[in-house]
Amino acid sequence: MKKLSLIVCGGLLTIGAISCDKAANNGTATVSTTTTKTGVEKKTVYVNTDSLLSGYQFYKDAQKEFENKGYRLQVDLGQREKALQGELGAIQQRAQTMTQAELQGADMMLKKKGAELQQYSQQRQQALAAEQSKKMQELYTNIREYVKKHNAENNFEFVLGYTTAGGGILFADESADRTKQIVDGLNAEYAELKKSAPAKK
Repeated sequence: MKKLSLIVCGGLLTIGAISCDKAANNGTATVSTTTTKTGVEKKTVYVNTDSLLSGYQFYKDAQKEFENKGYRLQVDLGQREKALQGELGAIQQRAQTMTQAELQGADMMLKKKGAELQQYSQQRQQALAAEQSKKMQELYTNIREYVKKHNAENNFEFVLGYTTAGGGILFADESADRTKQIVDGLNAEYAELKKSAPAKK
């Protein structure tokens, strides 16, 4: 799941500079502002992507979901490998009483099952990775769409992605931090979505 967190943080930074409407200030005071030659005030705020992930319930649920799926896959693969090793052990015990043709047949059978297990493992892991990627795209979409709606009320020109681990922003004034408002709004929407979603059997 550490890999998941790194992938997500990298993806959120690409959300970074979301261009928004350039309308006049509607009373928001705690933002960075500049005024152009035409007199239009431009406002820039940021979201701490580390805090966004740690606070967004959708991400936490997705992380738990894929941890569980990854664990179940490991158990499944472990059981299949153990069963194959059991077959190998049984053949080794009978090897002294088997003919050359029987040994060759058993060897071919074990190699075939080993190859099938490897292929099964790769397919399951690829499917899980694809599902995870789809979930992360849903995460990015949720954030982008909510930021657009949030911006419709606030008229920011830029909503920047900031992380303490590094990135393009080396300093961010706390007065321009919109993380809590974004997280609260995202969680409220997600809670409503979960209420209306059909219960999983």
